[in-house]
Amino acid sequence: MLIKQLYTGCLSEAAYYIESDGEVAIIDPLRDIDDYIKLAKENNARIKYIFETHFHADFVSGHIDLSKQTGAPIIYGPNAKTNYEIYSSKDKEKFKLGKLTIEVIHTPGHTLESSCYLLRDENDKPHAIFTGDTLFVGDVGRPDLSSGNMSSAELAGIMYDTIQNKILPLADDILVYPAHGAGSSCGKNMGPETFSTIGEQKKFNYALQPQTKEEFVAAVTEGLGIAPKYFAINAKINMQGYESLDTIKHKGLTPLSIAQFKKLQISDAIVLDTRHANIFT
Repeated sequence: MLIKQLYTGCLSEAAYYIESDGEVAIIDPLRDIDDYIKLAKENNARIKYIFETHFHADFVSGHIDLSKQTGAPIIYGPNAKTNYEIYSSKDKEKFKLGKLTIEVIHTPGHTLESSCYLLRDENDKPHAIFTGDTLFVGDVGRPDLSSGNMSSAELAGIMYDTIQNKILPLADDILVYPAHGAGSSCGKNMGPETFSTIGEQKKFNYALQPQTKEEFVAAVTEGLGIAPKYFAINAKINMQGYESLDTIKHKGLTPLSIAQFKKLQISDAIVLDTRHANIFT
């Protein structure tokens, strides 16, 4: 079993590479997919699955490009609807990865499709859980980013049920691998650590302490602040799909004719000249 956390500090985001017997699962990949492909190639392994914990709002995922390059299916939890091909899994559905098993645990609250992925070892013992934006170190995901027609309080109430019925029953020794660490706007009270255990979170995470649903909703929705404006744009892109990164790079490096340049000027495009300033002196 190999679990590698690929942490990007500027986004406070964690993607995951899981490998067993030459088969690989990638969880929550970033837009630039080269590191995942390189790792698999170095280990003579094949990327078999691409798991998404939810529709990310703080970054555009690399799931579509990674699927096109590897042929691996994109797997979401229940209720996920997209404009591109995915596999929408069922709660408690299991996927074999070498000697390991990955079990879907539907955990709505942050978003309705939010899901965690429970990794079971070769003896079927739960070893780690990849919690996305459902459970962080010291916090839970804010319920106001992709709520659709539901209020933050309604989603927080759903999150309470998720914590009580899906997270708290887990064994204390299970490792917790979240999608974000301190500095991310997807939560409000994250600790500096990038992983933990269920037992530690039961002790120290305010959202996992004994409390009524009303108390939980009040605590989770208090002091959220305003979400960055680009969050809604990113979530929409992750739902609807996008051009491949290679296509975008090709367009950016293709010279424009004079006619094309003039047309873009008329359409209020911003002209950015990247040549050295000495050229104009």
